[in-house]
Amino acid sequence: MSGNVLFAMITRLRDGLPLSATTDHDPSQRVLESKKYAKIISKKASQFPDRCSMFTGSHWLYFISSLGVCFITMCEESYSSVLAFCFLDELQREFISLYDNKRVDNAVRPYALIDFDRIIQKTKQRYNNPMTLNARQKYSDMTLEVKLRPPYRISIDDLEPTGRRNVNGISAHHIPTWQAVNLSDTEDIPKPTNFRRPFSRLDWMAKLLVFLSVLCGTLNLARIMAVLTFGTSPYEPDEKVIVAQAMALLIIAALLSYYQSFKLWTSLGQRSLRQLLACVLVIVCNYSLYKLYWRFLLTAGFHSLVAVLVAWKMRAGSGDFKLPNYTV
Repeated sequence: MSGNVLFAMITRLRDGLPLSATTDHDPSQRVLESKKYAKIISKKASQFPDRCSMFTGSHWLYFISSLGVCFITMCEESYSSVLAFCFLDELQREFISLYDNKRVDNAVRPYALIDFDRIIQKTKQRYNNPMTLNARQKYSDMTLEVKLRPPYRISIDDLEPTGRRNVNGISAHHIPTWQAVNLSDTEDIPKPTNFRRPFSRLDWMAKLLVFLSVLCGTLNLARIMAVLTFGTSPYEPDEKVIVAQAMALLIIAALLSYYQSFKLWTSLGQRSLRQLLACVLVIVCNYSLYKLYWRFLLTAGFHSLVAVLVAWKMRAGSGDFKLPNYTV
């Protein structure tokens, strides 16, 4: 593997304000020309998807955007694209751990967070000497992620102010594809229409919680089937009302458990009020079933605990697979 990371900069997504960048200077004309394209990208990054690459004719530009911040790097032509995205991902994690959204939003002058250059330089040195990287698992994960959700390839024409764009910010004549730098240009890698996290990529705790959540939903449905099989004839009229209420609560609890397991599988790390609401509703349903004498306290506690753990795991994410949005 050859090539180097030459330059990196961090900008605010909404207006392209530079927050930090590498301060070393390469006076070569080709590098200066590619840096101009990087600055144009920083102004237009909000118009493109959250992960893109562009070839300037001399260098590769890669950028990712998340949480209102854009991370851009310029690499030599022979540098691995997967390593470039690993580099950007590490910068993103470090930056988010040091600066909150308020600090980014309140920045009023260029390079207000230039002190982050120290971390950029250290990270760049490690990625320019891959033999010192202790990131085999990270490289493997990023390789898989890039293949599952390929970055968009943009062209210089896409940066032109007169370029025609569709609603997604991509030129009408441009077909986004992903081709790693170290792959042949003729290799055809199809763009997936809908990214879903493979179950095998979840960590052990997420897998366990998915299983327990599905189990809770299945137990609720089994309880309903037991009542339907037994019939409602032994019940008095007043008791039939309680049975109907209990069955409704069981159905709601079952659907919520299945919903939680599905979202944990496909959207781990994405924070949503709907996940919190689902957790609260599961607890309410189980408490109501306990008050109706249709569920033991221990059983109600188990179902509620699983719901709480699933909601917590959704917010905590998984160390084995990136958010991405990323989206971030």
